[in-house]
Amino acid sequence: MLTLGMDTATRVCSVAVCKDEKILGSLDINVGLTHSEGLVPQLETLLKLARVTKEELDLIAVSRGPGSFTGLRIGMATAEAMAYALDKPLVAVDTLKAIAY
Repeated sequence: MLTLGMDTATRVCSVAVCKDEKILGSLDINVGLTHSEGLVPQLETLLKLARVTKEELDLIAVSRGPGSFTGLRIGMATAEAMAYALDKPLVAVDTLKAIAY
């Protein structure tokens, strides 16, 4: 399963794409709390570097918090828009559980 993940709960905006258990690529950018400016270009760069098209994705995952309200809102809105436009399933991941894992 090809999964795109995004985390915008903290100051660091992180995106990753993985196939099953293998991480194909990831990017972390510390842009403060202005994820609205960096998230989409970061996603485009990641997919290009991983040689994956949006249409190939099987699942989109996004952090659901706890975290910065504005950061979470940007991540969730972006993930939901992508999932809707690409007709892909969307899951929300607990931020603390992901960090602990």
